[in-house]
Amino acid sequence: MLCLFSCQSGATEQLKFAVYDPGFPPYIFVDEQQNVSGILADLMADYALEYGIAIDYVLDNRQGGESRLYAGQVDTMVLSPAWTKHPEQLLFSEEILPYTDYLFRLDKGNDILHWRAGQSVCTRQYYVYPTLNELFATASLLRVDASSEEAQLRMLASGRCDFAYVNELIAYWLVQEHFPDLQIAPVEQHKAVDSLRLALSPNKADMLPGLNQYIASKKQNGALRKVVRTYVGTLPEQR
Repeated sequence: MLCLFSCQSGATEQLKFAVYDPGFPPYIFVDEQQNVSGILADLMADYALEYGIAIDYVLDNRQGGESRLYAGQVDTMVLSPAWTKHPEQLLFSEEILPYTDYLFRLDKGNDILHWRAGQSVCTRQYYVYPTLNELFATASLLRVDASSEEAQLRMLASGRCDFAYVNELIAYWLVQEHFPDLQIAPVEQHKAVDSLRLALSPNKADMLPGLNQYIASKKQNGALRKVVRTYVGTLPEQR
């Protein structure tokens, strides 16, 4: 957890970090105390202390943050290369966490391994889903748009759709924070696997080797996994 605008502790270098507004929990978001919090915030707090860096957080929406990154107005933000308009203009860290989307169903004690033709999926409005596009185009699955991931799970809980297509950690965080009585389970079929990384402006190329080494060490010693469990206590042990 870090202070909202700038955190310094004898730091010698500044890192302007774009934060999604609205937030991107549990990865990075502004909490009720107006602190930048989340898995990535905790990870970067330790990195800043270890490398003597001051992190200056800049709030913007995802598209605005990406535009600032190309313009050199911020130095980094959480992104996957696949999400960017011009990945060739940016540098990317090693994978911090896998970013996996699943078809989630209500867990009623039955082991559903496959969807049936004509069933509905709650999706995010305006989002494109390459793994599901053909199924939507042929009406094998019916798309029902929602304004947010929270709305997707609310619609799943109320029976307005048979599945919700949501990122794994986001889904379990939402259950923990907003739907404590909701039991959900992922369907392995049609999952979409990506990787969450830090995108950096080329002017921060000198930071990349140390950043990658830091990420690798936190993954190897289990520290990153502990941070994930701190924020997403509802994540099943086998995940």
